[in-house]
Amino acid sequence: MLVTLTALTAAPAFATATVFDAKPASVVELLKGEGYKPEFKAGDDKTSPSLKVKFDGESLFMYFSGCQNGVCRRLNVSTSFERPKDASGLAAKLARWNAEWYSQAYEDKDGTVYLDASYVLTGGFTAENFLAWLESYKGDFDKFYDGLY
Repeated sequence: MLVTLTALTAAPAFATATVFDAKPASVVELLKGEGYKPEFKAGDDKTSPSLKVKFDGESLFMYFSGCQNGVCRRLNVSTSFERPKDASGLAAKLARWNAEWYSQAYEDKDGTVYLDASYVLTGGFTAENFLAWLESYKGDFDKFYDGLY
């Protein structure tokens, strides 16, 4: 009986994770630790900090937003694609994608197609959560590319 009572009153074990602060340098550090070679641009009075990250020969562009005193609220990832040669039905393809996926696709006025996703940095982030988001985006990228061409 004592063992059962002790088991019932014992505090649950929670995994602990390091919470990174919402600074571009933290994202750069994490990406480098995972073997990426991020190219960082600090930004200026008119532009926000950004990163260029390569994976499988492709370039992802990451843009920080809502930055104040070196701490940012959000990170947006974006990849551009050339307009498909057969663009018939492109608007419908993009609309279907946007209805079914978290990442969002659109075509700009010049015909370039983009795939974007956002990650909230407010309050900090864990490596596990950020890397899961990045892997999810990379999976979306592959599926989107295959469906686009």
